[in-house]
Amino acid sequence: MSLSWKLVLPVGFVLYSLPLFLRVNGTAEYIIDEEFHIPQGLAFCRKQFDVWDSKITTFPGLYLIALVLQPINCCTVTGLRLLSLIGAGINILLLYKIRRRTLAGVGGNAYAAHEAITMSVLPPLYFFSHLYYTDTLALTMVLLFYNYWQQEAHLPAAVWGAASVLMRQTNIVWVCMCCGMTVLDTVVQQCTRSCPANERPVRLFSSKLWQQLLGSPQLICNSILSVLAKCCFYASIILPFIGFICINGSIVLGDKSAHEATLHLPQLFYFSIFAAGFGISNTLRQLRFALGLLRRHLVLSMLATLLIATIVHYNTVVHPYLLADNRHYTFYVWSRLYGRFWWFRYAMAPVYLLALTLLCCGLRHMSDSFKLMFPLALVLVLCFQRLLEVRYFLVPYIIFRLHTRPARKGFAEWLELGGNLLLNVVTFYVYLTKEFSWKNYRTPQRIIW
Repeated sequence: MSLSWKLVLPVGFVLYSLPLFLRVNGTAEYIIDEEFHIPQGLAFCRKQFDVWDSKITTFPGLYLIALVLQPINCCTVTGLRLLSLIGAGINILLLYKIRRRTLAGVGGNAYAAHEAITMSVLPPLYFFSHLYYTDTLALTMVLLFYNYWQQEAHLPAAVWGAASVLMRQTNIVWVCMCCGMTVLDTVVQQCTRSCPANERPVRLFSSKLWQQLLGSPQLICNSILSVLAKCCFYASIILPFIGFICINGSIVLGDKSAHEATLHLPQLFYFSIFAAGFGISNTLRQLRFALGLLRRHLVLSMLATLLIATIVHYNTVVHPYLLADNRHYTFYVWSRLYGRFWWFRYAMAPVYLLALTLLCCGLRHMSDSFKLMFPLALVLVLCFQRLLEVRYFLVPYIIFRLHTRPARKGFAEWLELGGNLLLNVVTFYVYLTKEFSWKNYRTPQRIIW
């Protein structure tokens, strides 16, 4: 049965999406940022490696993949976009494999397949599966890396981790997160092995762990050797990347002015709303527990709400692109709510707190190392981005959704899948029917995520 799902999911996804892909492909030669990606991809596909657009800010991983089209003479706009659709088909298979592992037997293979379908049709992710953007294929590399890391196959994991960084620099955060988890889990395992068999396992946040480490030089040496054996491959990615940042002066290539690193903590709040809104199954299953938790700690909840409102007041950053580009849904959310009503951003503070609590509750079953490293990774990957852009939420959301608390499939899971499919219908309807003109463009412009 497992083998059939591994075949049905990717093939079914691509065949289901192909008619819509052809419809979208026929609307415009370039769709927004494709005006940079497609010419660059075509140049690399034709092995013109001396061609490089200085406005491109990422490593050339997306364009190197275009080389697979050259032997079959498919260096075309359609060929490049098909790479994203094929990548999306690979993604659904990887989502199935990883979610089946994290479900730990709950619900069987059919439930894991249902979850994989739900995540693969996540509206922003599904939309960009039809375009030649970095998002879909970058997620493919991250999922390949994460799949092998989960199996403790550290060499192939490192290879795909390096590929994910070539696709998008911020993916180094996920490599660091998994490397950090490996270090912490290895130390805990070493300490647990040194304990008598009748004692309880050592926990990461317990004082017992540090007492054992500091009291045994041999245990420290064993832990270091074990960590080096597992993490040396990841170090071969992380250390050169640190050197790149030191030499380049920024994580960004090309035009750095529009992508300057700026502390922007409200990005974490926006992501929590994104995760609570699209992760309906987690929201419905954790809502009662989360509300009870906030009620039991009412004073702390009020202080946290005040802290969130203070961060919103002093650290809300509005990128010029957010105010100027009416081709994205974030423009309309900001201009009609956040930008129009001064009080709205403060009124959202308790909603942010609830959304953050729901996120934490959905992961409360995870290991101590995950509870430590995932929030840190979220801060690093989100809170230094000036621009509010839903594409930046895709990889962290998928990592979160892959690990939400396992439960038997029910109404919540069907509602999430149905909501994603319905929103996709609305999104593509708006894209295909709503056109407007920009002075600097001869072709009509459309609204996308």
